[in-house]
Amino acid sequence: MSRELREGAEKTWLDVAIFRCPSCGHLYAEAAWYAVELGASIECGVCGAEFCPRELLLDRIMLEFSVAEGRVVGVSITEAPSNMPDIKNS
Repeated sequence: MSRELREGAEKTWLDVAIFRCPSCGHLYAEAAWYAVELGASIECGVCGAEFCPRELLLDRIMLEFSVAEGRVVGVSITEAPSNMPDIKNS
């Protein structure tokens, strides 16, 4: 299915944290509000280890989604929009 980028598509963003399980090294991507800001415990789906990803953060990125007619038509890595002051651009 082809999803062409349409003129006038709405934009929305997701702050994403990238980290590894400290026990087995499995790579994860999780919403940053959950993994970093909240400091939630994560249970590795591979080895079962429980850990806090805040101390294991490899990268944090902002994804920008273009949405037209209720469907995602594009995704890119971007800087945080200026109306999101709590997110720091790197």
